[in-house]
Amino acid sequence: MKSDIIFGIVDIGAGGIRCQISEVSKNSDAGWRIKTIEYIIFPLSIGMDTFLKKYITFDTVYRAAEIFSKIKLKFKEYGITGNYRAVCTSAVRDAENKHFFINHIRVRTGIELEIIDENDELYIKYLGVSETLKGFKKLESKGAVLVNLSSGNVGINIRKNKIPLFSSTLPYGALRIFQLFSDIEERVKYRAYEQYINKLVLLLKKSCAEYDKITSVIGSDTSTGLLSEIFKPEGHFFDISDLTGLYLKIKTIPVPEICVELSINDYDAKILKPVLYVYISIMKSVGAKKLYFSDQNFSDQLTRFYLIKTKEKKFNKKLIEYFFYFGKKFNIDDKHAKQVLMFSEKIRRSLKNILIIKPDERAALIGSAVLHDIGYYTNINDHHEYSYRIINSLNIPGLNREVLENIAFCAFFHGSGEYSFSDMAPHYYKDKVSSERELTIKKVISILKIADALDASHMQLIKDIRLEVSDKAVNITAVSSVTPFLEIKFFKLKSTDFLETFGIPVELAVKLDYE
Repeated sequence: MKSDIIFGIVDIGAGGIRCQISEVSKNSDAGWRIKTIEYIIFPLSIGMDTFLKKYITFDTVYRAAEIFSKIKLKFKEYGITGNYRAVCTSAVRDAENKHFFINHIRVRTGIELEIIDENDELYIKYLGVSETLKGFKKLESKGAVLVNLSSGNVGINIRKNKIPLFSSTLPYGALRIFQLFSDIEERVKYRAYEQYINKLVLLLKKSCAEYDKITSVIGSDTSTGLLSEIFKPEGHFFDISDLTGLYLKIKTIPVPEICVELSINDYDAKILKPVLYVYISIMKSVGAKKLYFSDQNFSDQLTRFYLIKTKEKKFNKKLIEYFFYFGKKFNIDDKHAKQVLMFSEKIRRSLKNILIIKPDERAALIGSAVLHDIGYYTNINDHHEYSYRIINSLNIPGLNREVLENIAFCAFFHGSGEYSFSDMAPHYYKDKVSSERELTIKKVISILKIADALDASHMQLIKDIRLEVSDKAVNITAVSSVTPFLEIKFFKLKSTDFLETFGIPVELAVKLDYE
């Protein structure tokens, strides 16, 4: 069985708007295949506005609307209506008037833009590299730093044995660095670049305890595309000697001369020095001799992510690994966390016929089940407050900021008290939570509180649970070797949220396994 879909991707970046039209085929024997039909780059320096002025000028907004009018015609040509995604990265995401920009494009052209979360952006690029770079698994198992160097930011994902040791998006994008030091004389500007980028390496060494165990560097994004255009490598790697040689050759040369010398455009010439030195400095810091890269562009990665759903099947398994990895760093009670996770998942599955749990809600349930007690590491008396703080400080690839905040909220409210945002101190909770988001948090908390109560003693007295669900009640039968007094007590205290949220009571019966 074969089906073809024409799918459009629009990537609004710092240096231009890229539109890719692809034919995506699903063949039961060969799997998914992406064939690019058309790829168009519309130069537009949105990043020049954002990184220098903090906002997108109206002239740039107007020119962007003209570009999107052309993209709309292109979509019409291929019969694309809803089969597209138009995503904004840091150039729009960091602009103070981003919502005006998005609204103006929608009103003028009818095209809906969305701001992609920086963690999702980093995860999409990780997936793209992991699926297309030959030998990636071997590099990752030994320890690799993925450098997603774009115009606005650099996404750093340090991994070893499939576990993220460090993940963050930092303001060290190539165009941003160029803009930051644009007023310095060209002859010595490279020194400013080097000082600034060396600070990035120091931050990585300080933030990742296992940085000295990393052996490989993998590059991604338009930066490696620029290097490929210059070096035209035969394999999927660049030698550090070639990168260093080019950098030494051009580091004191002004932009117009670089354009002529390397036959590249003005924009690429502006970002080339920062691009080279970011990669060189990180490679030197880990002793890497090669910079590996995938030739899959961001538009291909977005197509796979949104249309083929590369995130869905294995993502929850990865999330569990990530959460336990971070939890162990803060000495969580591993056995309790596994028990609460098991009970949470059993309750969730039993409710599937009467309750819809969306993917982001399940991710929040998994995260809060594992990390709800992480604050004990800092303060045993107010652990729920410190759990909130610690969870909010994490960066997990593929998990957007709102989901992570929801996990933090659930950890804050997982105790026996009533759920209420008004209980949170102003420095924790500042913004109004939408009714839809509050419902998500209530759903997760209601299940989490019951699962946590079923191991209130932290002694795993309840070995297993069986659930019977009707339209009148959810009946839980807990199997135990001894009477679990604490679990029974806390179940009564924590089960009221379930009734208030879902409108159905939950009841507990204990069956002793020797009966």
